[in-house]
Amino acid sequence: MPSPFSPKEHKKIIHPLIARFEKLYQKNQTTIIGIQGGQGTGKTTLVKVLQKELQNKGYRVVSFSIDDFYLSLRERKALHQKYPQNPFYQIPRGLPGTHRLPLLTTVLSELKHGQRTELPIFDKSVDNGQGDISPLKTIISQRQDFVLFEGWCVGIPDTTPSALALLCSKQKIPLNKIDPTLQHSAVVLHFIRSYRPLWKFLDYLVMLRPQTASLHVQWRQQQERELKKARGQGMSAAEIAHFVNLFLPFTYLCYEKTKADATIVITKDHTFSELRWNEAVHL
Repeated sequence: MPSPFSPKEHKKIIHPLIARFEKLYQKNQTTIIGIQGGQGTGKTTLVKVLQKELQNKGYRVVSFSIDDFYLSLRERKALHQKYPQNPFYQIPRGLPGTHRLPLLTTVLSELKHGQRTELPIFDKSVDNGQGDISPLKTIISQRQDFVLFEGWCVGIPDTTPSALALLCSKQKIPLNKIDPTLQHSAVVLHFIRSYRPLWKFLDYLVMLRPQTASLHVQWRQQQERELKKARGQGMSAAEIAHFVNLFLPFTYLCYEKTKADATIVITKDHTFSELRWNEAVHL
């Protein structure tokens, strides 16, 4: 099956990343690599290619998404009811506070120590797209050389509501329309603090970042048009913009404040155009 990336992208992005990961490799140790990027940046596609390339070199590699650790539908409905006026918790899932952190902590710890573990599976298709925890699991029975852990909020730092508002103003993200008093954002930021212990498991962090914030909306609109062609239904342009804008403040909190080891710059046409190193973080 042909690679989704061009030969130029392989030469400029994929191969240098693989070479860097190989330098991190230590026998009888597990290296956990975080892959962070907002909606539509291509995290899942990148992870599949990186996993295949590493496996072809003889390494044991497992990959998974933070999405597989979402709370049950019942628990997320309880969250909606607890914050009935908070727009960030009136969507089915996604924001900090909607994940099973104790389980994720256990799984990362077991992987790091080469112990047997079970990766949960979240089925996004059930209950009219609201999703719920699948009874199926993936069993990891031996030590992995590399773990690829992806998600839009992997590595997210905390901050103050006022600092978040300033960041959004700089990026022309309409937080002031979504949450003019910042009281709803404060709830999300409170949840973010409980994610901090997770990031200590990361040995390396790769960030996927588009050239401008508006590209997230454009890419989601493109995805929705394709869904409409396939299924005959989907969100309107206004609904897409609202949905994406709920994530953008915290996505750009990651982009601006997370100390990634490497950043992939993405152009409007989804090309991975540049790989920037910031190796002072870990190397």
